[in-house]
Amino acid sequence: MAHTLFKQILMTQLPARFHSPSEIDRLKDLRDAGYIKVAFAPSQGAAPPSATVHEVTNLGRAAARYFGSGEGPRPDLPSVAFALPCRHNPAG
Repeated sequence: MAHTLFKQILMTQLPARFHSPSEIDRLKDLRDAGYIKVAFAPSQGAAPPSATVHEVTNLGRAAARYFGSGEGPRPDLPSVAFALPCRHNPAG
């Protein structure tokens, strides 16, 4: 789920790169919700597609504080449990 990936991003030093197609889809959801700034690179030859998260936005930080428990290893960005407003539709 996207909230699990968001929790991972909050505890990771940025920029962070992701290659899994399912993670890339979830990153699109987080970007569409306004929680992160991410760059997507399409596959080129044998290289798989990738995404690089560069920043957690102010809205993402606010969501982390509002929905978080405050017990994460990064007190400025605690762990979160939240629901995204909509699911990314890869077909649209």
